[in-house]
Order: sequence, then C-alpha cells, then structure tokens
Amino acid sequence: MLQTGQHAETVVLRESIRARIVVAPVSIFSTFLAILLFIPFIVSQGVTYSRIALWAVPIIVLVLARGDFSRRIRKRLDTLSVHGLTRTDRILRISSIVNQAMVGLGIWIIQSPTADTFILPLFMTLIVVIWSIGVMSNLFSDFPSFVISISILIGEVAGFWLIQPEIGVSIGVSMLLAMTLMVLLVRRGSHIFHDSVLMRFEKDQLLEKLETEQQNTRQALLKAQAANDAKTYFMAAASHDIKQPLYALSILTDTLLMSDPPKSIAAILQNQRDSIDQMSDHFDALMDIGRFQGGSFEPSLSVFYLGEFSRRIDAEFAQLCAKRGLAWQLAVEDVAVRTDANLLLRLLRNLLANAVQYTDHGEVRCSATAVEDRVEFIVADTGRGIAPEHLKTVFEQFVRLENNGTGGAGRGLGLSIVEKIDTALDLGLQMTSTLGEGTQFTFHVPIAREHK
Repeated sequence: MLQTGQHAETVVLRESIRARIVVAPVSIFSTFLAILLFIPFIVSQGVTYSRIALWAVPIIVLVLARGDFSRRIRKRLDTLSVHGLTRTDRILRISSIVNQAMVGLGIWIIQSPTADTFILPLFMTLIVVIWSIGVMSNLFSDFPSFVISISILIGEVAGFWLIQPEIGVSIGVSMLLAMTLMVLLVRRGSHIFHDSVLMRFEKDQLLEKLETEQQNTRQALLKAQAANDAKTYFMAAASHDIKQPLYALSILTDTLLMSDPPKSIAAILQNQRDSIDQMSDHFDALMDIGRFQGGSFEPSLSVFYLGEFSRRIDAEFAQLCAKRGLAWQLAVEDVAVRTDANLLLRLLRNLLANAVQYTDHGEVRCSATAVEDRVEFIVADTGRGIAPEHLKTVFEQFVRLENNGTGGAGRGLGLSIVEKIDTALDLGLQMTSTLGEGTQFTFHVPIAREHK
C-alpha cells in the first residue's frame, strides 16, 4: 500500500511539472508582448531606458531560460526518475519565485522625477495585477510555488503602497486582500488538480489490473482447453483401445458358452460374461460423463419413427425382466420424432436399467403416447422407491442410496447421465417416487412436424 501511495504521489508530481512546462511558450510570448506594449507609456512618463532595461532585461532572460529548460524537460519528462522529477520541480520553483520577485520590483525600479506621484505606480500596480492572473493559471498545479511567488510579487507592491500617504494604505491593504483571495482560489484548484490526477492514476491502475487479469484468464482458458483436448483425445483413444478387447473377450466367452461346457465351467463362464457386461456398462457410463463434462458432446438431431426404436428396447429389457421375475409392459406409438436417437436410447436404457435393478417384485413398464405436438414417455416401476429427501441427490454423480443397494452392482452414474441428456435435449424430465411403492419418470420428445 505504501509503495502504491508513493507511486501515486510521483504521478501527481510528474503531471504538476507537465502542467507548468506546457505553458512556457505562452509565457514567453505574453511577456514580450506585455513589455512591448508597456514601454511606450513608461517612456512617455519620463522613465529612462536604463531603468527600463534594469527591470525588463532580467525578466526576459529568466523567462527565456525557463522556456529553454521546459523544452528540454518536456522531451524526457516521462522517463525521469523520482530524483530527476524532484530536481526539476525545485528548479522550476526557484525560477518562478525569482521571476515574480523581479516583476514585483518594477514598482520600485520604474520611477521618474517628472511623472505624477500616483500615475506611474498605479500603472505598475496594474501590470502586477495582470501578471498575477497569469501566475494563477500557470501555477495552479503547484500550490507551494504559487504561495511563495505571489507573496513576494504582491508583497513588494503592497509594501510600496503601505508607506505612501493618503490613499496608498488603502491600495496596499486591497492588494493584500486580493492576494489572500488568490491563494484560496489556487489552493482549491490545486486540490482539484491533485484529486483528478489521482483519479486518473487509479483508473489506469484498475485498467492495468483488469488487463492483467484478462491475460491470466485467457492463459488459464488456453491451459484448460489444452487439458480438455488432451482429455478428449484420451477418451477417444480409450474408447477404441479398451472397448475392442472387451468386445473380443465377450465374443470369446459367448463362443465357449455355446460349446456345451460342463456345468461347473459354464457357471464360471456365465459369471465372467456378466462381469464383462458390467465392466462394459461402467466404461460406457464413464465415457458419457467424460464427453458431457469435456464439452465435446453435442446432440445430433434426426427424424425417426419410434416403432423400430421400441423393438430394440423390447428385445433387451423383456429378457432382463424375465430373469428378475418381473412383468414387462411396453406400449409405444409408432410416431416420427425429432431428437438425438442415440441419446434418447441411452436415457431410456439408464432409466429402465435402474427400474429393473431396484424392483424386487411387480412390474416395469415403458410407454410413449402422442400428446399434441410432443410424445410423452413414461418409465415406471413398482420397486423400492426413493425417500423425499433423496429425490434431488440421486441425480448427482456416484450417489447410491443405502436402502436401494443391490450388493454393489450400481455405479451411481445412471441418473447423472440421464439428467445431462435431459438438459442437452430439453426433455423436461420429471420424477415422482413413493418409498416402498415405486418410481415414475416422465419426459417429452417433440414430434417431427413434417410427419404429423
């Protein structure tokens, strides 16, 4: 925090110097113009050229020197160190003080024995007042310089009038009051300048920080994308390299089972075949989760009829229900729908597999009925059901309810995949369940318009 504060003050100092040196060319021009305009009147009042030169030449030299210094500093201001900025500030401050002191001395130097007692001093006072306005505009960014400079400039003139008789005291006091008002105005302007520079500094800092954070975010996204690409590549490679041996192993096991082995060997082979099926299911579930999480999974919409689709479901689950001693009911209208056939099949398989797995007696049924412009699918069972407090958690990955356990056969991924497919296809999946009575899932698939 301290370093940030020091840096902010350095920025303020740099901008203060910039504000002072940028007006140097204007100051040079206005100084020459003023002296050229003032000299004819001063000469007309009987002031000698030597006195004019004694006053004007140092002012001109000082203004030219300040202008040359400002020009050289302006070229390298942004590269100056803190020490260089402090030195430049000191030089500008000293030159300003000396310059105002020389201007204020004019009321003492520019005198003439033939001129009116008040005319020439009043004219020089007018010059100082006009000059003071210029000093205000030039030094509003550097309050300390202004206070010292204006005190010397006005003080010299006020001092002259305060020792004069009659109206002189009033003029001197008026000059001091005017000086006080100028100090108050410049003080406020200096605060505004300081605050505006700090606001701009803070804005630049925030923008710089934002840019850094954006760069970090972009780099993180690139790394995440690279990791995701690697994951996608791995999943694709794993799908080929692992599924192929599993498929070959299942064929080999089926071949051995068909060779009429002894009962003891047949039981072992059947257990092996069941284990291969479970392993294949586990792998398919993990692959599905990986594709969904990797963002590489996009629905492939197509139009197809549910008749052939339902026959694939019937061939698979009629046999499973028979093995479990469950009644199997399938009623699907042969309607053309528009959705991702593979995803829909995967969703139904997961729901029906869960229904068969967690139903000990009774039935499992699946129906698809056209309702207006959509087909309503219902998958229901008379199984163990789900307690109300678990209705949401069952859709989380690797969640398996204790009261629904089947000796470790479940993976805790089926309903998680179902939920992701439901989101991808916008099916509006709903679940109702009563503990001890069964569970029902309902979702809707759009009918293909061209086949209505």
